[in-house]
Amino acid sequence: MGVLLLFLDGVGLGSPDPSVNPFAAARTPTLAALLGGPLTAERTPFARDGTLFASLDAGLGVAGLPQSATGQTALLTGRNAAALMGRHYGPWPGPTLKRVLDEGTLFLEVARAGGRAGLVNAFSPAYVRALEDRRGARVNVPVYAALAAGLGLRTAADYAAGRAVSADLDGSYLGAPRPLGEAGAALGRLAKGFDLAFFDFWLPDTAGHRWELGAAVALVEKLDAFLAGLLGALGETTLVVTSDHGNVEDKGTRSHTRNPVPLLALGPRAAAFAGARDLTDLAPRVRAALSLKASAR
Repeated sequence: MGVLLLFLDGVGLGSPDPSVNPFAAARTPTLAALLGGPLTAERTPFARDGTLFASLDAGLGVAGLPQSATGQTALLTGRNAAALMGRHYGPWPGPTLKRVLDEGTLFLEVARAGGRAGLVNAFSPAYVRALEDRRGARVNVPVYAALAAGLGLRTAADYAAGRAVSADLDGSYLGAPRPLGEAGAALGRLAKGFDLAFFDFWLPDTAGHRWELGAAVALVEKLDAFLAGLLGALGETTLVVTSDHGNVEDKGTRSHTRNPVPLLALGPRAAAFAGARDLTDLAPRVRAALSLKASAR
């Protein structure tokens, strides 16, 4: 009974106004069935029947707009990376955050415990070659954490073999599209082979910066259809959905927001995530769900 972390970059809990929030404007029957309505700030936290929903503070007591690198580091380590740096920082981890990640992440803790962890995104051959050749390819926090833990990156060949999922959900980026429900089910099946699987869906943050409501609505509907297939294939895996900061939920701005972010847990270990209040609370609850010990520092 493992954990699948479905990470949504740049998704906060925003206004129910469909003119600014694509989650309010989009048709999302899967999310609505789980939450009783769209994924907005109006949703009331609950825990029942193997499903838990809450909101997490992404500000972490630090002034300014939350950013990707410090937020993602907090999620994967349980440490207040923004406070350690004295500011929110991103999008890419610099030397300070890389040292924090080197000291211990969920990936590293699972590996040290003899379990199987994986970043299950499929990366393009060009990106993998650039990393191997040290040609300055940028790495975000999940990629850096996976590599620091000795986990290899997956490629288009892994996607074709069912060992990875495309970052755009349906595989169009890799030239091999498949129906969204089928793609979601593929992630569910893949996650069963891991103690901890992590999928990085970074497109919401990109859509937030582009400020096009129609495109953002289409992306949200794509995610909902993907979730429908995923939920049907989870089996005994616990699904955890969360984010690092707000962005796409407010089309009145192209910048990040200080909105709280969602925490949705479904499955046999969903109760382990009760009481989470901010980004630093996620990692300790994943550890509890997997019976892990935190990295010594």
